[in-house]
Amino acid sequence: MAVTADPAGADGPRRFVLKPAFGGHWSETVSLFRGIAVVSLGIAGVLTWLGFWPVLPFAGLELALLGWALYVSARRALDTEVVTVSEEWVCIEKGRGRPEARWWLERYFSEVCVPAPDAPGARLMIRCRGECVELGDFLAAGERRQLGRELYRCIGPVAAGGIRPAA
Repeated sequence: MAVTADPAGADGPRRFVLKPAFGGHWSETVSLFRGIAVVSLGIAGVLTWLGFWPVLPFAGLELALLGWALYVSARRALDTEVVTVSEEWVCIEKGRGRPEARWWLERYFSEVCVPAPDAPGARLMIRCRGECVELGDFLAAGERRQLGRELYRCIGPVAAGGIRPAA
């Protein structure tokens, strides 16, 4: 998990960028797949040459499933959520590599719902006038609570006009 927060000045907007934790880059993933494919197809080729031909289709199926799983995992690593808190608005952008969905919520009427420490799987949400936006579904529970507290400090309680609670 990666949450980066751009600290703002006294009056500037605050920006939080959320990305899932992913250990590798696309080139590393492709290199891993190629290495496994060479070994798997090499063994399957030798076994096919020795007369055990049914091994070859299963090796191909195995590589196809592994390639699909690596692709889905690498694609999920591109998920990004950006929360920008300004004096009047809370802007939430979600997407893969670029914003695909955007919500503009009035800060005055926005409320941060922080999950309780003993509630596993609880969701972090920002509500405003009946609209709920979930944040950080890829975050661990502790990270979600920490982000929720930080957002609460920026947004403040609902209808409090941006008054920040004492730390």
